[in-house]
Amino acid sequence: MPRITIADAERDFAGLVNRVYSEGIDVELERGDKIIAHLTPAEPRSPLKVRDLNTFLSALPKLQDDADRFLNDVRAIRRELPTEADPWV
Repeated sequence: MPRITIADAERDFAGLVNRVYSEGIDVELERGDKIIAHLTPAEPRSPLKVRDLNTFLSALPKLQDDADRFLNDVRAIRRELPTEADPWV
C-alpha cells in the first residue's frame, strides 16, 4: 500500500483522489512516522487493477482473420454516434 505524507497529499489532493478511484488503490496518509488515515475508493469500479491490465489484455484472444470485419463494425458504430469530429472514423 502506497504511503504519502499529509503535506504531499495536500499539494495535489484532487489528483490523489482521482488516482485512488481510477486505480482502485488504498493510500496510507502519514504525519511524521505515524499513519493517521487511509484513503480508499468508496467502491471498486472493477476487480481488474491497473497494474494487471497488460496481463489481462495479452491474455485476450487475437482477432486474426476477423480484424478487418471488427474494424469495419467499429467504424460503422462510430458513424452512428452523435460525436464531434473523430479521427478514427
